[in-house]
Amino acid sequence: MKYKHNLPCQSVTTLDSLPFTWERLISKQIPSDPASQKLLEIHLRRYETAASYVQGKRVLDISCGTGYGSQMLRLAGAIAVVGVDICPKTIEYARNHYQENNVEFVCADALTFEWPQQFDVIVSFETIEHLPHPAKFLDHLCSLIIPGGDLLLSAPLGETRHIDPYHLHAFSQEDIFTLLENANFSVDRYRCDDWCLTRGDLLLWRQLYPAAIPTLRQQFFTFRGWQLLSDFFFRGVINVPELMVAAKLITT
Repeated sequence: MKYKHNLPCQSVTTLDSLPFTWERLISKQIPSDPASQKLLEIHLRRYETAASYVQGKRVLDISCGTGYGSQMLRLAGAIAVVGVDICPKTIEYARNHYQENNVEFVCADALTFEWPQQFDVIVSFETIEHLPHPAKFLDHLCSLIIPGGDLLLSAPLGETRHIDPYHLHAFSQEDIFTLLENANFSVDRYRCDDWCLTRGDLLLWRQLYPAAIPTLRQQFFTFRGWQLLSDFFFRGVINVPELMVAAKLITT
């Protein structure tokens, strides 16, 4: 089965064997290497920030992954949380590990998901770089959020498509701000969290995340492969700024 938006969704035999990827974090199974731990720290910090917006609110966590963040938002005081992900196995895992009262997990496409009520807050972390039409995605979120509602969004900045084959875009901070402005969102706050990969991290990740390893053809006959070789041999450290934005839908 193919999944839209180029996100990985492996077949597994049991829920507890759902494999860890850097795309869908499983906090209970995350490797202990520094790069993976830093990635988890950044994700948790994002949800901790989002938690300050959700008290007494209805919340949509779109591209919720394995569901730990949706549970965090409910425990922070949200009156209802809907977590959405396109991968059936991931949603099954979320339902079995992070289901709470007033937390619902739905398997759906982020670009076509519909709900009978609008949300007060929408959380969308590390999603927009995977979508073929980012502007359409933000326009769709406008239909799901109340006027004046809050959007918490994150995305990596700069060229990451050679590191992560599931990324479709290389965004600058200005690109993200422009996309939000065009969708009628006003940026309220933002920050960047740096995530670094050293040569040692890259070598270790080849063992931890074999899906990220380019084939020989990709390594030597594609831009992605040559960019990865260049970063590995000449830069030594790959720094990926991770932008997080809090924006508000402008009332008209």
